[in-house]
Amino acid sequence: MRDVIAGLYAVVLGALLFISARASAEVDRIEVLERTVLAEGKSFGNVGPYERLRGRLYFAVEAAAPENQAIADIRLAPRDAQGRVTFAADFILLKPLDPARGNGRLLFEPANRGDFTLLGSLNDAGANNLPLTAADAGNGFLMEQGYAVLSTGWSWDVPLGGGRLRADLPVASDGGKPLYGRAGGEVSVNQPANSARHVAPGTIGIEPASPDDPNDLLTVRETALGPRTAIARNRWHFGYDAEGRTVFDPAVITLEGGFKPGLIYSLTYTVRGPRVAGLGLAAIRDALLFFRHERVDRSGAPNPLTAGGGELPKAVLAFGNTQSARVLQSLVYYGLTADGRGRMAFDGALLGAAGAGRGAFNARFAQGGRAFSSDVDLDFPGDSFPFATAAQTDPITKEAASVLDRAAAAGSVPKLFYINTATEYWAHGASLTHTAVDGSADLAADARARIYMIAGGAQALSAAGERGTLANCRDPLDYRPLLRAMLLHLDGWVTLKKDPPPSMLPQLADGSLGRIAQYLEKFPKIPGQRSPTRTLEPPRLDFGARLATDGVADIVPPRIGKTFSVLVPLADADGLDKGGIRLPAISVPLGTYVGWNMQNAATGAPERLARADGSFLPFEVDENERLAGGDPRPSIKERYPTREAYTKAFAAATLALAEKELILGSDVNPMIERAGAFYDRVTARARADESCAYLGTR
Repeated sequence: MRDVIAGLYAVVLGALLFISARASAEVDRIEVLERTVLAEGKSFGNVGPYERLRGRLYFAVEAAAPENQAIADIRLAPRDAQGRVTFAADFILLKPLDPARGNGRLLFEPANRGDFTLLGSLNDAGANNLPLTAADAGNGFLMEQGYAVLSTGWSWDVPLGGGRLRADLPVASDGGKPLYGRAGGEVSVNQPANSARHVAPGTIGIEPASPDDPNDLLTVRETALGPRTAIARNRWHFGYDAEGRTVFDPAVITLEGGFKPGLIYSLTYTVRGPRVAGLGLAAIRDALLFFRHERVDRSGAPNPLTAGGGELPKAVLAFGNTQSARVLQSLVYYGLTADGRGRMAFDGALLGAAGAGRGAFNARFAQGGRAFSSDVDLDFPGDSFPFATAAQTDPITKEAASVLDRAAAAGSVPKLFYINTATEYWAHGASLTHTAVDGSADLAADARARIYMIAGGAQALSAAGERGTLANCRDPLDYRPLLRAMLLHLDGWVTLKKDPPPSMLPQLADGSLGRIAQYLEKFPKIPGQRSPTRTLEPPRLDFGARLATDGVADIVPPRIGKTFSVLVPLADADGLDKGGIRLPAISVPLGTYVGWNMQNAATGAPERLARADGSFLPFEVDENERLAGGDPRPSIKERYPTREAYTKAFAAATLALAEKELILGSDVNPMIERAGAFYDRVTARARADESCAYLGTR
């Protein structure tokens, strides 16, 4: 009897160990490749010096595990000797040298097209994927707060080099036989060109199965949803011409007679050997589970956060902006937010400038670099139903769903901040995140989410100054102080159960959100100023039934259906957004900040909205200039008789926001100082100067 009991005990113990191993974070091994002191050993406030670690994470997951079933093609991935699916990803980690002096939080960002951008978004730092110097640390905000900061790669098609973070993902096959399919490419140029890249920005793209396949198709059209005309196959080829010969480049196509500005060229071609792209999402989930919950990897190597006496993080917060925000949104949508034991990968997320989109991050032959924009990239899975945290019903398909459904079913919905700029309403369908898809009604956010709009803000956080190919000067609104404050609100919501600020967004109910016709009716008639005639309205796309069930597109390019209805923030008499969070530059303005900009005539598409840029339309300096130019907006001197009057009004608005905890006290004086310098530049500009150079950079 004792032997039987002992045998049963061994079986149960083995089963428990198996379950524990399978349900734990699926990091087989962590490899630290480089370790160095950050910022020449500078001490950041009470936290002290930081160090930078760079390395690789090696993963092994079970294809049959319930938490992995949302990953497209995972059952077609190759297995190792233990029957596991293996892959790897790069990481970078910034952490206090003395872990006891940190705040116990891990702040995570998925790499944005391979780039590490957190310090640019929150520390006012320049772009650098391998931060090392004190200048690379910017103003030191995250370090002074004591955060450990992590970013990992998740995409396989990021170019090598430049310190970019990538993931090595396996190729799916049918029992060892290659899988084939159709993929799309797109070209839209701003000036005539014989050759052009057809792949998504910042990616290497998918190679054609055969560069001379006669079934590959190139079409051209004048407008986003207009009719397409096929171009003869013998007029174009992959690669570019150099010195009388063709150099093959799978990311480039050359067209006889050249590409014309303003037209949209769409490529459809045969490809093979798809990466299991959804494992990039699993890499994010499992990396966070490891850093959050495990002291060692499966081989016994320590978690860098616990090495040297450190503790596991009390909380994990995620931050994303544009593409990285859409990646986080996709993790939530697919329910890839916890492991098999229900342990959360991250507790809260700030999703910046995501608009209504998710992205093609989890499909066969996925192109994660694509994002719906005004006229381009509409042939790719991106902005698809559902859009909101509250249940929506599509009146055409009768489908009812929310983006939280799968995570809610698993009991793993994190706290969520959606923070969009005005640009996302014009160019990325952001109103769909909080209105019915026909634009008929407001929708309240789920209790676990807050929605904010930055009035007059533009997605391109680091851009200002020269207009380039755009019609107007780029929007210079710097909203990074707001992002810093909102990160701390998210932290307090997660760790202290402190309610964050209520949602602040344009709504139908208060007349701050409406149709574009309403916007144009109220927008001031500024002489010589063109206004947009349309917004991005995502079309319903039919890729075939298997896209929803298996992540496989059978119809490429897709059938185009009716568009969803998008609304925009309505304007006041100055043309400034009425709803959302109004920063001091908006409430005490020197010009009109709007979320839209358009291309100039030289691009061939002057009505096309910019993907990421807004506009700054300065007020005239005094009444005489205003009357001479016929501008209906009061001039700067009519609003603020002196520089002192302006800075006093700006300071009052800044302090009012600080009292509401929408900016930090440490940002008040720098904001006021920058406002005074901006006043000097705007009032000193030559009236005829259209260079935008006076705006400088953020």
